Amino acid sequence: MKKYILAVLMITSVVSYAQTKPTVEFETKSQTFDSVPEGTQLHIVYRFKNTGSANFQLINVAPTCGCTVAEFPKYPIAPGAQDSIVATFDTNLRLGQQAKGINLESNIGEINLVFMVNVTPKDAIRTEDVEPTKHIIDEHAGHNH
Repeated sequence: MKKYILAVLMITSVVSYAQTKPTVEFETKSQTFDSVPEGTQLHIVYRFKNTGSANFQLINVAPTCGCTVAEFPKYPIAPGAQDSIVATFDTNLRLGQQAKGINLESNIGEINLVFMVNVTPKDAIRTEDVEPTKHIIDEHAGHNH
């Protein structure tokens, strides 16, 4: 009889725990940015919602590079509540394609976020802003300098 009662209590406690756990859904875990000028402080926002039935808690947030810092809620996120993590990427001296990560440690385990950025030279002239050479030559036709 004691074994039966103990088994029922164990099953009940496991079922209760399974019903009261946090789960989190991110709008997106991966973001891409094209043609960001060098020298920009790019802010990347990762919005999420606790869709579980217990508080969600971020324990630690660690960007994979010193060029990125992240701000995150240090308080428990209640069931149904929404919040965000904001990463700031310093594009200075980081020309070209960049892929960076942010590793989250939470009470539901590890979560990984990523972003990709194409950093362009800050003084680069965009080709769509320059008129064709033919047009420039035609404007000066007939002038004697």
